[in-house]
Amino acid sequence: MGPFEMLSGKHQELLARFQALVPGEDGVLPPGRVEELLEELWLHVRLTERQLQPLVVRVEGHARALQEAEVLLVMHELMAELRWFPRDSLEWQARWLALGDAVLAHIRSLELQLFPRLAAALEAREELDLVRGLAATREALWLEMRRAHHGFGAQDHADSCSFLN
Repeated sequence: MGPFEMLSGKHQELLARFQALVPGEDGVLPPGRVEELLEELWLHVRLTERQLQPLVVRVEGHARALQEAEVLLVMHELMAELRWFPRDSLEWQARWLALGDAVLAHIRSLELQLFPRLAAALEAREELDLVRGLAATREALWLEMRRAHHGFGAQDHADSCSFLN
C-alpha cells in the first residue's frame, strides 16, 4: 500500500468520526470524542503541512501549494477558535460546522486532484521515503503535542501515533 492509499484511509477515518458525532440529550457533542477528533485533525493538518506541502510545491507549483496552505490555515484557526466558546453556544456550533466543511473540502481536493498527480510524479523510492517520513513525522508531532500540552484531550498513545494503523 502506497502513501496516498494510507492517507486516503486516514481521511475516511476522519470523515467517519465527524459523521458519527451526534449530540447527547443535552444537545452538546460528547466532549471526549470531540477532543479526540480535534487532536487527530491537528495531527493530520500538521502532517500535511510538513510532508505533503513540499511535494505540492514541487509537482504543482507555489500557487497551488498556497491554495492548499490557506485551507490548512482556516482549519488551524477554526480549531483554535473552538477553544474560546462554550460547546453549547451558537458560535461554537457555527465553527464546528465550518470546520467540518473545511475538512471535507480539503480531503476532496487532495484525493480527487492532488493525490493522483503526486503519485504519478513520485518514483517508487520516493513513495517509500514518503511512507517513512509520514510515520516519523506523525510520531514527532504526537510527542510535540504532548510536550506542549497542545492536545485537545487525552488519547491512547498506541492509537494516536501510529501512522500505519
